Amino acid sequence: MNTSFRDFRLQHVAGTEEPLNALAYARNVYAAVDRHMPEARGLANWLTANAMALALSDTAVPEEWEGSFRSKRNAVSAGDWLKVKEALDAALTTPAKAPETPIACWIAELSRALQLGTVPACILALALQYKFGKQVEELLDAMSECRGGNKRLSRDSGLLALLLGVPSPDVAECLMPSAKLLASGLLQLDRFGCLEVQNRLASLIRRDIPPAPDFYDQLLGPDRPHSLPWEAFAHLGPAAGIAAAVLRAALAARETGVSILLYGPPGTGKTSFAATLAARAGATLRPVAEADDDGEEPQRYDRLAGLRLAQRLAPPGGTVLLFDEAEDIFVRRSTFDDEPVTSSRVFSHRLLEQLIVPVIWTANDIGVLGPAVLRRMTMCLEMKVPDLAARTMLWRHMGEAEGVVLQATDAARLARLIPTAPAIASGALRATRLAGGGAETARLIVEGVARAVRGGEMPVPEPEPDALYDPALVNADCDLAALTADLLQPGATRAVSFLLSGPPGAGKSAWVRHLASRMGMPVLHKRASDLLSPFVGGTEQNIAGAFAEAREAQAFLVFDEADSLLLERAGAVRGWEISQVNEMLTWMEGHALPFACTTNLAERLDRASLRRFLVKLRFDWLTTAQARLAFRQFFDLDAPAGLDELDTLTPADFALVRRRAAVRRGELDPAMMLRLLTGECQGRANARLPVGFGRPAPAR
Repeated sequence: MNTSFRDFRLQHVAGTEEPLNALAYARNVYAAVDRHMPEARGLANWLTANAMALALSDTAVPEEWEGSFRSKRNAVSAGDWLKVKEALDAALTTPAKAPETPIACWIAELSRALQLGTVPACILALALQYKFGKQVEELLDAMSECRGGNKRLSRDSGLLALLLGVPSPDVAECLMPSAKLLASGLLQLDRFGCLEVQNRLASLIRRDIPPAPDFYDQLLGPDRPHSLPWEAFAHLGPAAGIAAAVLRAALAARETGVSILLYGPPGTGKTSFAATLAARAGATLRPVAEADDDGEEPQRYDRLAGLRLAQRLAPPGGTVLLFDEAEDIFVRRSTFDDEPVTSSRVFSHRLLEQLIVPVIWTANDIGVLGPAVLRRMTMCLEMKVPDLAARTMLWRHMGEAEGVVLQATDAARLARLIPTAPAIASGALRATRLAGGGAETARLIVEGVARAVRGGEMPVPEPEPDALYDPALVNADCDLAALTADLLQPGATRAVSFLLSGPPGAGKSAWVRHLASRMGMPVLHKRASDLLSPFVGGTEQNIAGAFAEAREAQAFLVFDEADSLLLERAGAVRGWEISQVNEMLTWMEGHALPFACTTNLAERLDRASLRRFLVKLRFDWLTTAQARLAFRQFFDLDAPAGLDELDTLTPADFALVRRRAAVRRGELDPAMMLRLLTGECQGRANARLPVGFGRPAPAR
């Protein structure tokens, strides 16, 4: 090949006009083969079949050539082989100056951004011309067939070198997995081992879209701005700040292999926190391959190619990548069913270790990722449903973003009514804005969504804030004021466990919330229904998660209905009944913060669990004097004589009767109040024996 033609090839093979590219490749084939080789017959046949498309004159391609090169046994005659050369030379002598096309522009920009070099750029150009050019496709297929291959763009370095007119070892080196073309994802291998162009790039060229000055958005999608302030994720505790510091330092030092995993149930705000986290670190967050070139659901190789390209193209030092649903890349799905097929472990491990740009991964189920993948994460943060205070703030922030005004009381009521993920609240507020409604509209919408998410069941709302703790209406077997004072002494241990037993409504929860408030700690409230799981091992996992959540939030952990979690193991008939008690006992031993278990059935508790509680308190029915005091405080009436005969009353009974009387909107009548209280006491047993230490309950 002469120098002038090589210069022409490098200038025009990147894509101006289809015939020029095809003829340039054909000229390279002619220069490399002998007329006795199968490729010579394939070239002559291709030239004959495409004479009209290539705009070759009748004199350049005589009619007698038609069908004369079909034989696979005979070489092309010397005269005909010379005519092939003359036809190619005539077509390429004075090529018309063609306008720049998207292929040419994209090759130039990608070569600059990735510093591809001449040979890789020519390989990429050939792959694009093969995908979009009929003549180039037919020429390459003809050469591949002559060499005994398939009619596809294979990874045959000899075939590509033949068309490009460069040494085969140079092509082979450019197609190594570690070389830029494959490592960047611009070219990728399909399951048959053939080369495919990155889908998004192919889509842009198909639509005749040239590269923009900053073409990152075109290839990988726009950045994701943050919509929630850092304070909205205060419930994540110190770990969130550590994650921001890690990202900030990794970006400044250009550290490799930095990955932060956010995991938790759907809708807990993983993606929103990723955007806020990146902003906190002073970086731009770029999602990776969230759709294919047609805007449809991407396949695993689409997402993998997008991640590779993002790693190569991302502006250094100021970009963090977001890979939502990490399961897509670490777990493959079978072609024939939906069963997971484990991906290459070595590939996954090297991928994480060699990341150039930090990546925030999100996952709903970390169990499918495997320990080896999790060990290679720089940090792992569990995204939990925020506590009541955090949800209240989120409701207000999201309401402001949607133009829905929520007062503090409205936001708190909604947060308490629907103790669920913030994503549901966000969607409900958007619907509220569209409906032009307010807090009540938001309540109706979010209730419907929350019910649907739970399969038709409504989530149990969090209880209303307990009334102010009134020690005068608590009948405990211990001096609660003295105990509280002891626990508040400087240097007093916080590793205190409480067992609070007694009838419902006797003030157990009110006192423990009062104690937590005096200790300056938030309350993490867990019902037995929140923890019990129908799946083997699920309850144990939920128990461990509750203790871990309390530790992270530095919260006072309260278990309601603890008898469901600490049943006597001697009567257990199933393995899980024993294992869940063992899990509770293990965590109770090592928990360094205060926690309390409340129960109405203390006699059902496992005997070993009783030894784990440092403080055992019995809350009993109101004394006669306390019942009279409660009657005056709740109804502003003097207690009738018959009240003394009711010996199973609790403060909660008086609160309930007062609400019932308010429904009737009539004048409060002592006789009616007594009748309603009597109804609450019906069917109740007498006070149970105390559990634990302390003086007996006062005589009535």
